[in-house]
Amino acid sequence: MRYSAEQKAKNRERILDAAGALIKERGFAATGVDALMAASGLTAGAFYTNFRSKAEFLGALVEREMAGSVSRFKPASAADTKACFASYLSRTHVEQPERGCILPALSAEVARSDETVREAFEGRLLEAQAGVAGQTGDDALAWSLLAQAVGGVMLARAVQSPETRQIILKSLRERIDAAIDRAESQTDKAE
Repeated sequence: MRYSAEQKAKNRERILDAAGALIKERGFAATGVDALMAASGLTAGAFYTNFRSKAEFLGALVEREMAGSVSRFKPASAADTKACFASYLSRTHVEQPERGCILPALSAEVARSDETVREAFEGRLLEAQAGVAGQTGDDALAWSLLAQAVGGVMLARAVQSPETRQIILKSLRERIDAAIDRAESQTDKAE
């Protein structure tokens, strides 16, 4: 059966929606095409109608999911920057990876992927960093805050104890808030 271009586009989005959540929860390497398609309610044939390979699918998923991450890290003020990181370093984000950011879920798998996927990832990561740097006025601080937040979510997801998880998240939120306050204070003094 042949599908219209419109239906094919809808199916592609349906696959990316359903499979994206599944992959962020289970990991890319551990999730086969059959599981991806079962999550989207389509057949394996529909997968290959939309993507030539699983690697091409990963590239499309990274591009789409990173766009969401970029928008998350484009706060409008220092207060918004703090709120952004507080939300990122929340229990909800840690406990619901399927609804969260791709950075802690798939960075290690992107590192093992092909050049095209890594380039797309890097381009969007640079946009996210620029969003934070725009508020802190400090490129190095923006990288540090992003790395701390992503690493913190990864560690919090890896520990068994809810108490340890909460300590990790709370400690990072406090340090990030203090760093943002220092950066804002330095910007105010410079003006």
